[in-house]
Amino acid sequence: MTGRLCRSVKSASCLNQQEHTTVVSVIAWLNNCVGHFNHRYFFSFCLFMTLGCVYCSISGRNLFLDAYNSLERFKHLDLEKPGIPVTGMGLLIGLLPSGQTNFHTPAPSYTFKERMIHKSIIYMWVLTSTVGVALGALTVWHAVLISRGETSIDRHINKKERQRLAAWGKVYRNPFNYGKLNNWKVFLGVEKRSHWVTRVLLPSGHLPFGDGLTWDIFPVRKDLTP
Repeated sequence: MTGRLCRSVKSASCLNQQEHTTVVSVIAWLNNCVGHFNHRYFFSFCLFMTLGCVYCSISGRNLFLDAYNSLERFKHLDLEKPGIPVTGMGLLIGLLPSGQTNFHTPAPSYTFKERMIHKSIIYMWVLTSTVGVALGALTVWHAVLISRGETSIDRHINKKERQRLAAWGKVYRNPFNYGKLNNWKVFLGVEKRSHWVTRVLLPSGHLPFGDGLTWDIFPVRKDLTP
């Protein structure tokens, strides 16, 4: 039995193999709990979002460098603007408008629109790069947990069990770990070879194995998930 009640949402529908650590960290931007029936969707979201951010970061690298160098060039142009000094009688007869310095400066060689476009490119690149790194780390972490047949809570429980049994000279084995390949097959819902295409590579709304409340503690039969 691995069902748990999400404390953040007081509803019976939140029972089922809750990724409780994930709930705490992602509920603000998913507005939902992550459990048995949407764990695969959550992982797919993290994976494809990471790939998209990495793609934007790599493909936009040259745009970022060009935009950054352009802003630096604009900055130097602002510092090196040639000015025509106004002295002598010009100051006395009010040649300069109120609040203007003693120099007439020409209009900049760039427009406000150009500056904002360059800043937007830099913002896009920095955002996608940082999100790609952070979300990529979360995706890798969940991939490791899936390979071990664990959830975030299961990892803490299994760690305590290993320590408890180690004190008795025994070795703890996760009863829900069917092996790395079978763990992924169970997680992805792969029951036959064609499912690697129809259920993994292509969009699919199939339900995961089981009800999320009870699990078979015996290894998955090899002929069940090829």
